[in-house]
Amino acid sequence: MAFLYFATSLIWLERNVNESQWVCPFVLEGLGRSETLAVDDFTSTSQYRRCQEIFARWYPGFLNAGEQFRDIVADLVTPEALLLDLGCGRTSLAAEPIQRAKRSVGVDLSLADLQQNHALNDVILADGEALPFADNSFDLIVSQWTVEHFEHPGLVFAQIARVLRPGGSCVLFTTNAHNYVPLLSRLLSGQSQSGLIARLLQRPSHESFPTYYRANTAAQIGSICRDTGLCPKATVYVGNPFYLAFSPFLFCCALVFEKFTDTPPFTCLKLYLLTVLTKPAD
Repeated sequence: MAFLYFATSLIWLERNVNESQWVCPFVLEGLGRSETLAVDDFTSTSQYRRCQEIFARWYPGFLNAGEQFRDIVADLVTPEALLLDLGCGRTSLAAEPIQRAKRSVGVDLSLADLQQNHALNDVILADGEALPFADNSFDLIVSQWTVEHFEHPGLVFAQIARVLRPGGSCVLFTTNAHNYVPLLSRLLSGQSQSGLIARLLQRPSHESFPTYYRANTAAQIGSICRDTGLCPKATVYVGNPFYLAFSPFLFCCALVFEKFTDTPPFTCLKLYLLTVLTKPAD
């Protein structure tokens, strides 16, 4: 039945895609092709827009992971909140609700990124394993695309638990280690991984920090929370087939995969993981 569904879906896509609009914009190094397109231009191509149109027909009204992250933060932030953006980078997909907080502080390991972040009140060059704040300092902590880079996630989660006020919340937006994208990433060498990130994920090379995926499943997060005094409150899985939009065939496969993982228990295979943690009130 699963094979029949897969084959039927591919036939449908084949008949609804104008092949003349599909032009592979780039390929990974070493595949023997030299023509490339700048990464910054890819999302503006007719090919990418065609992918968006097809996806919109399959998922009308879809909220992507960044939009859902923004909405979760918006529901939790208050005008009196003191907020910490852990691994803040240059900006956040939740920048608008973050700015509603009374005071927002960001920490990151990249000075260049901190210097360009204008969404936060204060930015500090600091490591998540040793946050330079007093106990119980923040009402809300948010973190976007950083958990996969935690070499020692237990230490970072312990710091989150320490600086979070009792009754406070932490929102984590990260990749799900059970998805095929991070699985592929883990098979590549450091140099090849950086190239993949730059070309497929449209991220600049300076953002290609080492990835460990040691707290990137619900089970891993739950285990670390039990050790650090935090409580998982909610987990949401969100898909994204556009990482494979450079290839018409692979994008078709990715769409079928999204449909397959819409049904429990396979939702845990989707690409993104949104988790809300809480610190029990005294």
